[in-house]
This record gives sequence, structure tokens and C-alpha cells, in this order.
Amino acid sequence: RTTTPYMTKYERARILGTRALQISMNAPVLVQLDGETDPLEIAGKELREKRIPFTVRRYLPDGSFEDWSVDELIIEDPDRRRGL
Repeated sequence: RTTTPYMTKYERARILGTRALQISMNAPVLVQLDGETDPLEIAGKELREKRIPFTVRRYLPDGSFEDWSVDELIIEDPDRRRGL
């Protein structure tokens, strides 16, 4: 593989948005809810626990691509990067 193992902020946003939409349309939730009802919060918890069954396809300049599953990617906490 030639691309970085880190999930980009754009990949993170798309994964969370897509998964939250699925959850809002009654897709099975893959984590314990603990009373949470907001689909975006549930998707965030699934992402932190690496339970989202998505594949990220990264296209390269030569027209080829790399597929990474979400559980393979390193996810940085955006709040930690800002120093919060």
C-alpha cells in the first residue's frame, strides 16, 4: 500500500454522515446505546469502537485505487489535535 494508514477528516465526515443516515433509517446499531438517541453520536461511538463495516476506496493519480476497511485505519480524535 502506498497511502497513509490515517483516516482523513474528509473520510471521517463521510463515514459518520453515511452511517448516521443509515441509523436514522433504522439500520441495526452495532454498539451498546446507553440511552443515546442521536444517530450522529451513535455513529461516532461505532467509529471509536471500529465497528462500522465500511470500506474506504482511495483513488491514486494513475487511476488505480486502494481499499481500506474502517477498522484498519488509524483514527485521530479531532479534539486532541486542536489541543482541547
